[in-house]
Amino acid sequence: MRHTEDIIVRLLRIREARKLCDSHLLSDDDIQTLRDFIAENRRQIPAFALAHFDRLESSGKSGLAKVVDGKCSACSTEVPQDEIVYLKKNRNIGVCDSCYAFLYMPDEKFEESGYVRHLIGK
Repeated sequence: MRHTEDIIVRLLRIREARKLCDSHLLSDDDIQTLRDFIAENRRQIPAFALAHFDRLESSGKSGLAKVVDGKCSACSTEVPQDEIVYLKKNRNIGVCDSCYAFLYMPDEKFEESGYVRHLIGK
């Protein structure tokens, strides 16, 4: 997997695991499994990208957003066509000019696969 694809997948998995950790239906063992999973994925992401993502997410904003119908899915701002071309080329990552979320183009590789839920058997 290419480096930028790997970053997107790992950020998506971190986000999904964090949401599951907030569930009151999980056992302590499941929560620990998810925390270990999050830690392992965090180690694989460059520090600058992780810091940017964390800063946005901790402030209640989306740290990662896909481009849907030419707009950022986090803030609905129109994404310039040249940025869309850049994002499509080799599945690159961009940054929204308005909300600063990392941008990516939808791809089957980035769709929720149940991978994180599979870790805890849910």
